[in-house]
Amino acid sequence: MRILFISTVSILIITALLLTRPDTHAELQKLPPPTVNISIVEKIDVQPITEVIGKFQPAKKARLHFQVSGQIDRRFVEVGQYVIGNSKLLSIDSGDFSDAVEESVATLKTEDAAIERDSQLLELMRKERKLQEQEVLRIKQLGRDSLASKSNYDQTLQILYRQQAEETRLEHSMSSARNRLMIEQVRLNKAERNLKRAQLMSPFDGTVNVIYVEVGDYVSPGEPALEIVQVDKLDLSLEITMISAVQLQLGQEIQVVTNSDERTGEIIALSVAPDAETNTHTLKIRLPSDGLFSGQLAVAKLPGVFYEAANVIPISAILYEDGQSYAFEVINDRVVKKTVKLIERYKDIQIISGIESGSTIISKDVSSLTDGQVIIIP
Repeated sequence: MRILFISTVSILIITALLLTRPDTHAELQKLPPPTVNISIVEKIDVQPITEVIGKFQPAKKARLHFQVSGQIDRRFVEVGQYVIGNSKLLSIDSGDFSDAVEESVATLKTEDAAIERDSQLLELMRKERKLQEQEVLRIKQLGRDSLASKSNYDQTLQILYRQQAEETRLEHSMSSARNRLMIEQVRLNKAERNLKRAQLMSPFDGTVNVIYVEVGDYVSPGEPALEIVQVDKLDLSLEITMISAVQLQLGQEIQVVTNSDERTGEIIALSVAPDAETNTHTLKIRLPSDGLFSGQLAVAKLPGVFYEAANVIPISAILYEDGQSYAFEVINDRVVKKTVKLIERYKDIQIISGIESGSTIISKDVSSLTDGQVIIIP
């Protein structure tokens, strides 16, 4: 009996649950039109400015070295000292170089004296040879019938031959001496150059930045000895894109912004071919160093193409979809999805074509809109 009661109650509960279950079919309700932000397509003159960060470097920088070997014997400057062009900086012991110059000078004098001696001898020999030629001719005219005349003629002719040989020898000796003189002059020139190379001179006005050697050190050609920099002018070195490079030219004035002020610099270098690894062009802008220092960062404002009466819209108004760019134009209470061509971006605006100036567009949150959708403009 109890079991029957429990079963009856269970059946009644299940029946009640089935009868009171909620309807599983839900009705979809339409969302209200979105409230949007709008803006007007403007037509303005605009010249985009590209800001590029670079670092100041000395206008001139030279790492100097000796061209001859030797031991440092004098140090004329110290680090931080300002020097003018062609000033003495360092020197090496020049004794061997001075001796080489004196040796070459002495050899030149010796050769020159030998040439002068041979020249005088040659002149005398030519005179003697002419006289001997006349003597040979005279004896020949006297006749060679007698044995005495023939003997005198042969002796006179032999003397003439010896004189001609001596004349030829002297001419060759003088020619060789002149060649030796030229060779020795070359040696003297080299010795004098080496003597000058024993002193390291400043190539331009500047400040000594580093000295790598001390008095007593032995230096070899090519070994760095001293570094000098010119810091009264600084170069701002930049790496820029091809788009920026084609708008610039040598001598053009560029605005440079530092942490303290803004000043004008001049383009002094612009590479034509890009770097093979970075695909960028090297740009150098020179300006006075007043208040600036090497290694300081600065921003260069590089002018781009000037666009006259260009149509511009906010960057946030552009929808990127499947590789295309779109903007939503407002017509009455609906939006129309239009394809636009992006020309160039500048800060928070985009230069475009595809929508007429004066048109009303959606200015942001465009990703949630669809073509032809009804909107509410506040």
